[in-house]
Amino acid sequence: MVEGLRPRVRLVMAVLVALAFVIVAQLVHVQIVSHASFVEWAWEQQNRKISTTDQPRGTIRDRDGCLLVGNAVEYAIDAAPVWVSDVEGVSDALSSVLHVPSGHISPKLEGDAAWVSIASRVSKESGEEVAALKLFGISVRPLWRREYPEGTLGAHFLGFCSDEGQGYYGLEGFYDAYLRPITVEVTGSVDILSDPVPWAMMPITLPVRGWDLVLPIDRNVQAMAERELMYSIEEYEAEGGTIIVMDPRTFELLAVASYPAYDPGRYHEYVDMGHPPFEDPAVSMQYEPGSVFKIVTVAAAIDIGYVTPETTYDDQGWIEVGRRVFRNATRKAYGQQTVSDLLVKSLNVGAVWLSTQLGPDVFYRYLKSFGIGELTEVDLASEVAGQLWLPSDMEHWHDSNLGTNAFGQGLAVTPLQMIVAVATVANDGTRLRPYVVARRIAADGTTSPTLEVVAAQAISPQTARTVTEMMVRVVDEGVPKAQVKGYRIAGKTGTAEIPVPGGYDSEGTIASFVGFGPVPDPRLVILVKLDRPATSPWGSQTAAASFQRLASRLFVVLGIPPQEGVLAEGQQ
Repeated sequence: MVEGLRPRVRLVMAVLVALAFVIVAQLVHVQIVSHASFVEWAWEQQNRKISTTDQPRGTIRDRDGCLLVGNAVEYAIDAAPVWVSDVEGVSDALSSVLHVPSGHISPKLEGDAAWVSIASRVSKESGEEVAALKLFGISVRPLWRREYPEGTLGAHFLGFCSDEGQGYYGLEGFYDAYLRPITVEVTGSVDILSDPVPWAMMPITLPVRGWDLVLPIDRNVQAMAERELMYSIEEYEAEGGTIIVMDPRTFELLAVASYPAYDPGRYHEYVDMGHPPFEDPAVSMQYEPGSVFKIVTVAAAIDIGYVTPETTYDDQGWIEVGRRVFRNATRKAYGQQTVSDLLVKSLNVGAVWLSTQLGPDVFYRYLKSFGIGELTEVDLASEVAGQLWLPSDMEHWHDSNLGTNAFGQGLAVTPLQMIVAVATVANDGTRLRPYVVARRIAADGTTSPTLEVVAAQAISPQTARTVTEMMVRVVDEGVPKAQVKGYRIAGKTGTAEIPVPGGYDSEGTIASFVGFGPVPDPRLVILVKLDRPATSPWGSQTAAASFQRLASRLFVVLGIPPQEGVLAEGQQ
C-alpha cells in the first residue's frame, strides 16, 4: 500500500514545485522585471492631477493705473478628524490663531467624519499662520474675493463678479473669458473615489490670474461726471439720468455715469429688488432722442448736396406727411427760414421738410451710416441696438415715419449711440467703434492694445465742419446755458416725449444736451440725459446747464487751455 502512495506523493511534490516556480517567476517579474511600471501604476492610483480654480481674476485699472477692480485673498480651514491624533494640541494651536475657543474646535476633531470645516473664511494673515503650523490633518485652501475699492464709482460699466466667479454686466461680463483665472493643475493625493484627500498638504502654487484690463476711463473724470449727475438729478428733480464723456478723436470713453447706481461689491443686496439697477442705461436702455437728432437730419441733407446752411424754406407752422400733420414745438409759424435757423430754433417743420425732400432711401441710408439702429459694438455686456423701422419693415413702417424720425421721434437710441453720432460730426464725419478697454495685459506681460476701427465715413469732412459751425451758432444764439467762457462750443438740445401705450406721456420728458469743444479742434464730447426733470421739461434749461458745469471743470482738469479771442466775446 505504501508503494502505491509514492507515485502520488511525487506527483503532488512535482505540482507544488511547479507552482512554486510559477510564483517565484511571477515575483521576479513583479519585483525586478516590471518593478518600475507597477510603482508608477500604484502612484497613479493614489495621486491625480487636481485642477486648482481658486485663482484671482484679472484686475481692472483706469488710464493712470488706479485700481478699480481687484482681488483679496482669504482662506478656508478644513480638517480630516481621522488623521488628527492630538486633538487637544491641534485645537489649542488653531484657537490661538483663529481666536476661537478651543472648546468649539475640539468637538469637530473628535468625530469620525472624513472632512469637516473649521472656518469657512479667515483673513489672509490668519490663513498663512495656520499653514505655517503644518498641522497633520488640517488643510488651508485659498479663496479669492472680488474687490471694488471705489464702491459705486463706475458700477455700471464695471459690472460685478459673483461668488462663483462668473462675471455679469459691464466689463466683468463682456471680458469674463479674459478676466477668469487660468486653471492650474497640481498633483495631489486622492482617495478611493479619486477625490482630493482633504488632510493632504497640497503643494503651494503661485496663482495665475486672468488678463488685466487698462481703461481709457479717467477716475477723476468719472467721479466728476457722477457728482454732476447726482447734483443735476437733485437740482432739477429728475428720476434718473446718464452722462457720457468721450474723446471724439479716438471714441474712447472717459466717463460713463448713470443713476440709479449700485455697489458691485455688495451686489447681493440688490438681487431681490423688483428691478435691480445692474443694466447700464448707457448701452442697455433706449429712448426717443427728440430734437438733438436733427443734427443727423441736417447733416444728411447738406452732405447729399440738397441744401446749404443758407438755403431757405417757408415755415408755415405745420407740414403733412403720410396723412399726419406735424407742427413746431411752439405751435408757431416762422415764415422764411434758413437751414441754420432750423437748427438754432429747433424747428420740427423744417426737419420734416428736409427728410421728405431726401426721400426714404437716402434718409435712412444716412441714419444707418451714423450707426442708428445698429450696435456700436462697444466692449460692454448687454448692449442693445435701439429701434429703427425701415421702409422694408412693412408691418411697422408707415409714410409718416419719415416725418417723425426727422426730429427724433418714432425711433429709439441708446445714450451711447447718440453720443457716437454727434462724435462722428466732431471727428470730421468718421465714425469709429467706441471702446472702454485701452489694452489687455496677460499674466506673462504680453500686451494687446485696442486698435482703432473705422465703422463708417458717415459724411464728408467738409460737411462735418459745416454742421459743426451750425452747432456753434446753436449754442451762441439759442442755448446760453451751455456756453463755456473761453471756449467755442458746438451742441444741440433735445426735449423728447416719452412713449406710453396709446401715445406719449403728457407729464414727463427726456431732457438732453450733446455738445463738444473746443471748436475747431474738439477734445471732448459730452452727453447729458435727464429722465423726467420736474423743474423744467426743456433740455435747454436743465441738461444744457449740466453740460456747462461739467465741461467747464473738465477743460481745466484735462489741461485744455482757453481759446484766444473767445474770452473777449463775453460768453457766460
